[in-house]
Amino acid sequence: MKINNLNKIFLYRSIFFKKVVFETDIKEYKIIVEALNIKNRKKRIAYVYDEAVKIINKYYSDDLCKFKNNQCIAQRKNKSKTISGCCRTCPLVTDKGCPTSNLTCKLLYCKTALKNLKALKIGDIKILKCLSITQRLILKTDFYATREQVINDLYYGIIIYGIRSLLREIKRDIKK
Repeated sequence: MKINNLNKIFLYRSIFFKKVVFETDIKEYKIIVEALNIKNRKKRIAYVYDEAVKIINKYYSDDLCKFKNNQCIAQRKNKSKTISGCCRTCPLVTDKGCPTSNLTCKLLYCKTALKNLKALKIGDIKILKCLSITQRLILKTDFYATREQVINDLYYGIIIYGIRSLLREIKRDIKK
């Protein structure tokens, strides 16, 4: 089946198109069609996630945070003693920076870093239309998690995500 319009992508993800192989002639739809042709749901979610991270990395191809001496532009501007670039309270950050490739964190850049650049929003990343509305909601709020944790949250759904997020917050509060 040929795809020339993304307006009905929610239908293409449905069980009715489980056996259908999609194709397109439109270059910008190629990765979306590739995702729709992955019939294993968890593999499709992982593919969409990885492609979205690639799109974000390409969009912000130069060093958006302007690192010098292991401090980002905001940390230097505010004369912060914090290093490694994460200006939030991420429990995953190390002295060498962020060890994970969290899509949600990548979309939440500070105002200092974005001063001369338009911020990329979730709606700007077309491949994310391959995810459901619930999955996109999870993606907007799944901070401080590894790639595998985010993919599991997207796969298992909002209830498991809510429980896991609550447990993660309790665990972080206990460490304080």
